[in-house]
Amino acid sequence: MAIKNYKITISGQTYDVEVGDLSSSPVEVSVDGTTYHVELPESTAPASSATPAISTPKAVTPAPSVARTSVPTTGGDGVVRSPMPGKILCVAVAVGATVTKGQPLLVLESMKMENTISSPIDGTVSAVHVAANDSVQHGQTLAEIAQA
Repeated sequence: MAIKNYKITISGQTYDVEVGDLSSSPVEVSVDGTTYHVELPESTAPASSATPAISTPKAVTPAPSVARTSVPTTGGDGVVRSPMPGKILCVAVAVGATVTKGQPLLVLESMKMENTISSPIDGTVSAVHVAANDSVQHGQTLAEIAQA
C-alpha cells in the first residue's frame, strides 16, 4: 500500500500526517516530520483476501507543502517557547529561581540532538510549564521569566 498524506487540525493547530502501509502492524506514522510506530489491534487491520483485487492505478497529487509560521521562541516578555518539537530531558530551574540572560533553563532533545534553552532576560522564574520526559510542540510555552 502507498503512503497516504493528511492534514489534521486539532484545537486550531494543523499537522501534516503521513500514514504508511496499513496491512501490517506496527504502522509507520509521521506527524510534522516526527515518525511514530503505531500498533494496530488485529480487528482494525485490513483483512487480506485470498484473491487480491487488481485496480487501475490512480494519479496521486502530492500534498502542497505548508510553510510553518514562525513562532518567536523567546522575547522581551520573558516567555520561553520551544523552538522545535521534541522531548524535555531536564529542567535546571524552579519557580522562584533568579536567572541571568543566557543562563541554561532546560535541555530539549529533538532529532537525537540536545538543545540547551536559555533565559532570554535577567529575572525570576515565575512559571515552569514542563518537566523531564514531557513531549513538547513547536512554539509551546516552556517557562516564564519575570523581568528583574
